[in-house]
Amino acid sequence: MKELFQQRIKSVRKNIYEQKCQAGIFTSWANVNYLTGFRGDDSWVMVTPRQVFLLTDSRYTEQAEGECFGCKIISRKGSMIEAAGRIIKKYKTVKNIAVQRDMPYGASQDIEEKFGVQLHPIEGVISSVRAIKDKAEIANIRKAVKISGSVLQAVLAELKPGITESEFAGLIEYEMRRHSAGRAFTTIACFGAGGSEPHHIPGKRKLRKNDYILIDYGASWQGYCSDITRSFAVGRAGREYRKAYEAVKQAQKAAIDMIAPGVRMSEADKAARKAIKDSGFDVYGHGTGHGFGLDIHEQPRLSGKSPDVFAPGHVVTVEPGIYLPGKFGIRLEDDILVTEKGREILSRGEKSPEMEIIKL
Repeated sequence: MKELFQQRIKSVRKNIYEQKCQAGIFTSWANVNYLTGFRGDDSWVMVTPRQVFLLTDSRYTEQAEGECFGCKIISRKGSMIEAAGRIIKKYKTVKNIAVQRDMPYGASQDIEEKFGVQLHPIEGVISSVRAIKDKAEIANIRKAVKISGSVLQAVLAELKPGITESEFAGLIEYEMRRHSAGRAFTTIACFGAGGSEPHHIPGKRKLRKNDYILIDYGASWQGYCSDITRSFAVGRAGREYRKAYEAVKQAQKAAIDMIAPGVRMSEADKAARKAIKDSGFDVYGHGTGHGFGLDIHEQPRLSGKSPDVFAPGHVVTVEPGIYLPGKFGIRLEDDILVTEKGREILSRGEKSPEMEIIKL
């Protein structure tokens, strides 16, 4: 495990130096975890020419000592800015520091003014490294996906008329906890017409004997996410629903079939949208997919404007949909690992999804 973190640091340092910087400061939970293994909050990581520092405080010192790999733990007593400043002063050659774009503006301004350095918000310094998953990350994602599958089986067995969207979403998240996992993001559970809203907020709407369900959910294991969407008919499926489901299924297959090293992601996006358009339905407005890992949305992006190319180690979603306001929504989302020779569908195997009618 130590060697994996050393390789991550080496890759990030290389990117830092290529941007004419001598050090890097990273403030998000995901970046801190990626570079150190630390899973606590309210901490920064600083990468210098010779050392990696975790800046935290006494609340997390014991935890950090048990989780961190290859970094020096600084248990600050003052502000985070003062702790970073003390390190900057030790490195006289550090004049330019790479930071993530969403670093708090006030903090970056204070560091520049107090310690005579320049901070450079550079998006790709760490995100481009995180886009290619190593073996430990892939193992954690596999586990998160496996838990999500077990959760789905459990909650479908508990479905009954009268349960609300909010209750169903809560049941999904409860089952994740029963598997010692967390939620990767706030669960989306939609009944009937609610499915036409891609980011529907679960409410008081109750499940009926003949209804439609869309759930978008994901478990988190050791900080790593899964992201899966499933659509179901309850009791019976109308003709229009069946046609729409088949169109989404074909669109997803068209995109997944494109996934292989060297293929442009915009081409996979184009294939999915063409399948929806050819079916006679309106083409969805969101992206066809995205990378994920420690964050639920990471590089790369599957969209028409994406400059990204599939490469071994990418883990992405493919999630086309059809949304008919006032009627229903259908979205199918699976998690795919790009391999040396092609791809592996982590969330269901290579078999295409079949429309499922749930009998209550």
